[in-house]
Amino acid sequence: MIRVLQLDKDPLFLQAMNEYCSRLHDLQYEGVRDEAELFQLMRGQRPDLVLLDAELKQQGLQVLEKIRAKFPSSEVKVILISSGDASEQELAQTASLGADYFVQRPVDLIVLEKRIRQLLESPARSLPQALTRKQIQEHCTAFFEQMGIPPHYKGYRYLMEGIWLASVHPSWLNSVTQNLYPAIGQRFEVSGSQVERSMRYALDVTWEKGNLDQLYRFFPYVRENRGKPTNSAFIAKMVDLISLAASQSG
Repeated sequence: MIRVLQLDKDPLFLQAMNEYCSRLHDLQYEGVRDEAELFQLMRGQRPDLVLLDAELKQQGLQVLEKIRAKFPSSEVKVILISSGDASEQELAQTASLGADYFVQRPVDLIVLEKRIRQLLESPARSLPQALTRKQIQEHCTAFFEQMGIPPHYKGYRYLMEGIWLASVHPSWLNSVTQNLYPAIGQRFEVSGSQVERSMRYALDVTWEKGNLDQLYRFFPYVRENRGKPTNSAFIAKMVDLISLAASQSG
């Protein structure tokens, strides 16, 4: 079990992190807004990693110094999160004080999770080629265009996000209601049920007005059933298609 603590002044960010991490079965997360509370938590079970609101030139670096006085980097990793651009001098200062990594807001939680796992040498399961969000979106755009999925529908964006999430967390395809839909909804600030309905509507329209030859080529079993794939079946197939396309091009 990976234990992550976070000190941050932004309650909305702490809430978003808590909701996201609650879907990760191997990661235990606690977020606080007070330095004293952080160190109180650290006096109990030692964390594997601390996410620290940098506030460069202010108390963030002081907290970093205190953490390093208690724990070396080999025992506790520290990621600093800054609200603004940092100069080369400031980055050098954070490194000299013992920061292991540095990120800027706004923070992509999926990418942050991957950085955490990389630092702890426990990488998340992902596509074999470790594709980035941008690369997956580019593949999705090409496939969606071939299929005729309407790009102006909300479901288009939700499906693309779901494919990215499923590539990082394949097990979420077995719990779409509990994990996948809420994670997509969190990014777009909608409910999981809205995500499910919008995806289903986009697929309904695609199977009515899209490129049926391409659709049946990608989903041959649908021709036999004279229906369309479920949201989760569509996303799972897309993850496989993208993995295959990436391996052939790489």
